[in-house]
Amino acid sequence: MGITGLMTFYTKAQIKTCYEHIMALTNREKILILISQAISSYSAKLQEGNIPEHQSVIDFISKNMPKEYKSELSMELIDDVFSFVSDNHM
Repeated sequence: MGITGLMTFYTKAQIKTCYEHIMALTNREKILILISQAISSYSAKLQEGNIPEHQSVIDFISKNMPKEYKSELSMELIDDVFSFVSDNHM
């Protein structure tokens, strides 16, 4: 197997490993990721001027959360993720 074949094998192995880890996440972990992603999207859209001024981040999250996770969504969880994201800039 040449270097190209080895790199292709390695890349496929990485993708498979990442996929297996994603599939192993609990619903709570998935919700945390979705909330974090929604906060990031909200911030970007707000800076672009694509969010109505009266829409809060909480409204944005609740409107964009997939139906299968809405029952586990709570204000406390949103606040926790928002605090973490705000305090830990990358």
